Amino acid sequence: MRGSSVIDADGSGEIAGYRPVSALAMAAAVSGAVSTLALTGPVFWVLPLVGVALSCAALFDVGRPGAPKAGRLAALAGLALALGFGMQAVATAATAEWLSRGRAETAARFWLDAVVAGRHDDATGMCGPDAVEAVDRVAACGSAAPARVRCGGRDEETGGRVVHAVVGDCAFEVVITALPPQRAGEPERLTITRCTAVTPSAS
Repeated sequence: MRGSSVIDADGSGEIAGYRPVSALAMAAAVSGAVSTLALTGPVFWVLPLVGVALSCAALFDVGRPGAPKAGRLAALAGLALALGFGMQAVATAATAEWLSRGRAETAARFWLDAVVAGRHDDATGMCGPDAVEAVDRVAACGSAAPARVRCGGRDEETGGRVVHAVVGDCAFEVVITALPPQRAGEPERLTITRCTAVTPSAS
């Protein structure tokens, strides 16, 4: 018989050159493939971390001296998949966050410019029911262009973006919410949900 079918001289019945497959390597490969779920949301970001941990453990397992096991390629594949999907998920989320903040700042600046320029229809057209009355408060702060518009975190009540804005000597917190499109193919619409005065002069 040839190589792999030769029986050991001690009669143990083991095939010469046979190496058992590492269970950790198989688990690492599966975990790496499942890491694709990380692209669906932060709640699944733990999967690539598990995949990396399993892959590192598997590489140690198959490389132990005196107890060689098969599965190195599976462990490396699992590691590559876990790292790839993990980094892609984080990069995608970071890009979406950056775009969301930029759109909120642009919408707030456009609204404030409309208010201070006296374009009442444009300003009120961007407002939700609870923000219409804020147009007059912002307009009363003067005709100076907004000195600062900076996007903050999320509003706990609406989930919209909180934008910190200054008009003249008045400071406001503007909450901007993205409404779903009314018809297919239309972009979502950004609406001023609430505008809260921060300084007493803006009340």
